[in-house]
Amino acid sequence: MPNLYLIPTSLNPEINASVLIEEQKAQIHHLKHFIVETAKTGRAHLKQLGLALPLQQLEVLELNKHKQDYSALIEPLKQGFDVGLISDCGCPAVADPGSRVVSIAHAMGFNVVPLIGPSSILLTLMASGLNGQKFSFLGYLPAEPAARKTRLKQLEGQILKEGITQIFIEAPFRNQHLFDALLAGLNHEIKLCVGINLMTEDQQIISKSIGQWQRKALRLDKQEVIFLIGQ
Repeated sequence: MPNLYLIPTSLNPEINASVLIEEQKAQIHHLKHFIVETAKTGRAHLKQLGLALPLQQLEVLELNKHKQDYSALIEPLKQGFDVGLISDCGCPAVADPGSRVVSIAHAMGFNVVPLIGPSSILLTLMASGLNGQKFSFLGYLPAEPAARKTRLKQLEGQILKEGITQIFIEAPFRNQHLFDALLAGLNHEIKLCVGINLMTEDQQIISKSIGQWQRKALRLDKQEVIFLIGQ
């Protein structure tokens, strides 16, 4: 039975190394068929894997987020070939495209093999000091200020009542708007952790109460940031 390998990649946009350990590289050394989020970035990651075939001989199919012919993506699996799934950064299908491909692979009886690698969600949670026993990843909060304020109050209630760490992201150009909204709208005892530019030389993971942040805030414009709030 063919395997669908879920291949993690670096969180660093400057792709200069593979994040896989040698045992994992050996598992996928033979692969010829790949499903990637975007072709250019996917090929940059593939160059780091030391595969048996040169890059120009690999079949690289691109995920389309809006309209997708999944039958074409899984055709190599149906023909008996192992396939690798890669997103642009981090773990495929976790806050990234690919879950539909994985679902189809399960439904058709193919083996799904996740490989170990970095996730911005887990890396920041590990380093946050917030509750790692109960947490929720929310994707994006509402961009409209009133709706966002209402949602933050709901999340604050869950934190104070149940201790659930809440994790979310934002587009880089809206990071500062979200950060300012968190400082203005949350109880001063709530803790806010930001993971900034993970896996780069500029990486920062900072965890403080809202009250402490209000005394010395950050500028987060045009940076890759993941936000956590909790106790």
